[in-house]
Amino acid sequence: MLLKKLQKYPEKMVPVGMTLLTTGLMMLVIGIFWPQSPFLAHLAPDWNDFLRGFLFGIAIVLETLSVVVLVSAVANKRKEL
Repeated sequence: MLLKKLQKYPEKMVPVGMTLLTTGLMMLVIGIFWPQSPFLAHLAPDWNDFLRGFLFGIAIVLETLSVVVLVSAVANKRKEL
């Protein structure tokens, strides 16, 4: 649904793709530095692993979606030429 709406406004595809990429990378950095954060030490090990894995999963999905959006923006740009 998001991609169909973006197809109508191709000038907005690149900022949306870069926003998704930046958000995914920020979540990835948070997931990497998760074990070193002192305020998360009180969580149970199972919850700690679950939340860290969930962050990694969401980061991967956002980065993959950003690649799809940016590649389709390039494809649309080539069609215009």
